[in-house]
Amino acid sequence: MEAGGLKLYPYQSYEVYGLSRNPFEQLASEGISDVESIHVYQEIDMRLQMIISEVIGNKSSIAMSIVGPLGMGKTQRLKTIAKAIEENRGKAIYVKVDTNDILKLTRDIFYALKPPKSRTNIFLENLSRKLGFIDRLEKMLSSRDEYKSRDIAELLTEQMGRYPYCALLLDELENMGSASEREKIQFFEMLRHFISNMPKGCIVAFACVPEAYDEYTKIFPAFFMRLHYEFKLRPMSIDEAYELVKKRLNRVRIRDTDDPIYPFTEEAIKLIHQLGKGNPRQILRLLHYVLSEAAKHKFDPIDDYVVTTILEEPKSLEEYLTRIPKEYKDLVEAIVYEFNGGPVSYIQIAKVVKRPGIQVYDQLNELIRLGFLVGDPKGNYKVPEYVRKFLEEGQAENEEE
Repeated sequence: MEAGGLKLYPYQSYEVYGLSRNPFEQLASEGISDVESIHVYQEIDMRLQMIISEVIGNKSSIAMSIVGPLGMGKTQRLKTIAKAIEENRGKAIYVKVDTNDILKLTRDIFYALKPPKSRTNIFLENLSRKLGFIDRLEKMLSSRDEYKSRDIAELLTEQMGRYPYCALLLDELENMGSASEREKIQFFEMLRHFISNMPKGCIVAFACVPEAYDEYTKIFPAFFMRLHYEFKLRPMSIDEAYELVKKRLNRVRIRDTDDPIYPFTEEAIKLIHQLGKGNPRQILRLLHYVLSEAAKHKFDPIDDYVVTTILEEPKSLEEYLTRIPKEYKDLVEAIVYEFNGGPVSYIQIAKVVKRPGIQVYDQLNELIRLGFLVGDPKGNYKVPEYVRKFLEEGQAENEEE
């Protein structure tokens, strides 16, 4: 249907399936208030509960790493630790690493220790300055030459030791991967000293993708030898994928059903699990897109044939762009319209979309994992071959005109 040159699409409703909305829209756990009700528990969750109980019950101090590809649930596990510490009157420092500057990263850690501004807190801060704590820290964070790993670690131990329980949680540590080797060693040396002298009742945990973790391990093995646990996240099993679907659907049902995975069939979920390679975030993306498209056409039930039909290669450039997740669409549009489909470097794309290079780099690699882009041996990014054909056809039509 068209009006005034604009395409009008029918209002999308999920009531045909007895659902109030699409339950797969929220991919990250951060935006879900009752995340425990839909979380699919794996072995790591049971082991984390045991570790937390050990820390809370016996005032133990434990250091660990959580390693896995994007979308495997690393952030959620760190947030679980933070919640447990805070529920026991402790202090949890959670820092999402967004820089390769160790001065900023260290400053972010100490900044998280600061309470909200008040007259009392301003007085205490002035007192700390008089005693030399803030002045010492600011001097050590004024340049990389002044960065004293051991002294900074001792200051951190002193500050966090004021709480009955504490946690230092660093997420997406791969984002400091482009720092110089010297700076990485300085930062990991600081962490090593902190772990060696952790306050009682303390958890140190960091999350990282496997490639960066392997690189860091080679650079500074002495730090990684200090870790008590190393958790490597595994893909979801098919049974866990069934549970994921059941829990998400159950939250939005407005009509009872005997089949907990309806409107999906088991074969449909098996296919989506296979296409998503067991990665929870990719499985959720596929479930969201398939349910959204199936509702438009009122496919009932959603079986493996429907999934195949919906996920087959797009038949036009417009259809291809429609399928791109909205948070990544500007990146793909830049590649298509500014660089004629690529190949192009992430730095060039970052300049066009005016976003941080590290963020763009991560999201472009996520688009490769999802199959929307392909990489080349030089580290550049380009559209798949079938999209290239759409661009060439469009150019040919323009030349004819």
